[in-house]
Amino acid sequence: MPKTKAQKAEQIKQLTDKLQTNPTVVITEFTGLTMEDLTDFRKVAREKGVTFQIVKNTLLTKAAEKAGIKGLDVDKVARQLAISTGDADEATMSKLVYEFVKSSAEKVKIYSGILESKIVPVETIIQLAQLPSREELLTRVVGSISAPARGFVRVLNGPLQGFYNIVKALSETK
Repeated sequence: MPKTKAQKAEQIKQLTDKLQTNPTVVITEFTGLTMEDLTDFRKVAREKGVTFQIVKNTLLTKAAEKAGIKGLDVDKVARQLAISTGDADEATMSKLVYEFVKSSAEKVKIYSGILESKIVPVETIIQLAQLPSREELLTRVVGSISAPARGFVRVLNGPLQGFYNIVKALSETK
């Protein structure tokens, strides 16, 4: 059953709110996905604070215009579109969608993205997805900070270790 103008206006308002309140939006195009695939992805996405919503192309274009995002014209895209929004940071959201795209066997493709109300190309979303996670970066920082201290301890420990080895060798020979 077709939607009334009031229902469409409400959807546009909701989409506009999502586009304005979420600093990161990943737009994907898909075809041939099963409900099981969508349900599984939505469950994983929800656990990470991301919502995955299928949207009508014309409504997305109108919502983007109302949200002040210029240049997003998806009316002529032949495939169905979905948007990913949520509380997750840019890298986490991009990584989540990118993994879904890789596992979908060409049924899902990243169409574009919106970062802080600016449209970004697919390459930017893929670069964000390939960044290490926050935990990995923190681990690297801690390792970089502790490496000089470990080296200093080894340098200080060298003469003591040598002295210990000499004493041990002398005690074994007697």
